[in-house]
Amino acid sequence: MACYTACGMDKKFIIEITEENLIAIEFRTDRGEVKDFVVRLICLIHGRRHDVIRFDSAHGMPHMDILDAKGQLYDKVWYDYLSNDQALAMAIQDIKSHYEFYRERYIKWLRLN
Repeated sequence: MACYTACGMDKKFIIEITEENLIAIEFRTDRGEVKDFVVRLICLIHGRRHDVIRFDSAHGMPHMDILDAKGQLYDKVWYDYLSNDQALAMAIQDIKSHYEFYRERYIKWLRLN
């Protein structure tokens, strides 16, 4: 079973992009190397929190999970050419740069359901 929050992660941070958009970061290191990570874009929409995008290292390699309006996996993008250290940094930067797009797409999907 995949674990997307707090399972053995020793470092946890929240970056508040805006009042309604947060980046939740959790990762585990060993001797300075990132072993596992989860980075989630959490959006407050109509008074409810929604996980919109998730980057993680489950399944043995870094990837991004695009989540649908029901919180289920819509698509997966693999980053097998990145180390976990690189993927963690990339995930944070990607969400900071594209959170508005991810949020708006998710809101459109909510309207369709």
